[in-house]
Amino acid sequence: MSEKIGGSRAFGRFPELEAFRSWLSHGMLLATSVTCIVCAIAAVGGLWVLPDFHLWLTVTFGVLSFGLSQLIRRKPATTQYAIPSFIVGLAVVLLSGDVLVVADEMRFAWHFPALGAAFVIGGIAGGLFILATAILSLSVSTFALSAMSVAGLLTYCTTLSLMSVLIVIIELRFVWTLEKLQKSRLILADLANTDPLTGLGNRLAFDRKLKALFYSGADFSVILCDLDHFKGINDTYGHAIGDDVLKAVATILTNSTRPQDMVARIGGEEFCMLLTDVGLEGALQRTEAIRKEIQKHPVKAGSELVHCTASFGVTHKGAAVRSDPSQLLVAADRALYAAKADGRNRLRIAA
Repeated sequence: MSEKIGGSRAFGRFPELEAFRSWLSHGMLLATSVTCIVCAIAAVGGLWVLPDFHLWLTVTFGVLSFGLSQLIRRKPATTQYAIPSFIVGLAVVLLSGDVLVVADEMRFAWHFPALGAAFVIGGIAGGLFILATAILSLSVSTFALSAMSVAGLLTYCTTLSLMSVLIVIIELRFVWTLEKLQKSRLILADLANTDPLTGLGNRLAFDRKLKALFYSGADFSVILCDLDHFKGINDTYGHAIGDDVLKAVATILTNSTRPQDMVARIGGEEFCMLLTDVGLEGALQRTEAIRKEIQKHPVKAGSELVHCTASFGVTHKGAAVRSDPSQLLVAADRALYAAKADGRNRLRIAA
């Protein structure tokens, strides 16, 4: 799995988790800042002895952590650029503490909270970087400074490695679980917005698209399409053939529209199209072409051909002053009924 400093790329696919991780990183940075400042004050107060270089390094790292926490809180997009400096600064402070603060026999214990912070803030890549730094630092302290025995070195390195493996397993398992949940969510969303017979959008999806277009100020037309005498087709040939007719008409409508348009099945034999970035005249020409396509493409029913026609009601966003999107659909519906009343297999424009 590819990584980016500041969190795994997998987390980027889950906005809720990414927001939680940003919040957690902000809190961890603040905690790091407070810890550094408290340690520096304690050293100045004589609680323990810190070399001047390490003291100023600790203070600088505390200020850096606080600044990064504020930067991430105000501009979350900067996280992937700000976090590497924290990871590098953390590694430098750990190395400095292991090598310079020889009077503190418990200084190596700082690697454990540092490793946890690195995995939280820097993701798997940041955590593994700090693990490598810890192993290097502990090895230098053991063989160059005799700060601990070889057995102690092996104990620390093994414990830190096992801790890292456990964190990585938990994170990868978490991502895998989230991916399954995300797939389930997408499937449910698709089912909620898709007509199962034709694969077109359903009424819910259509209403959402209509509102979005209406309030965006886009230029678009609403075309209602209703198959003529469809009940007779079902009664004569059966519902299976009726379903084939519906799917054939759905294919014609889809092939006659562009990717930015929308075709939905909003009733039994009723379809609706949203044609964007097209004037009323252009919408009428395209609707007439679709009407002719439906008329000249019969559907096979065994050895017979089932001929089908459709009536259309057309309205345009600029055709009249509308107070809300639903009025466009009402106007198109009135035009559709006019087409039916005038003999079917024709289109009419909303008054």
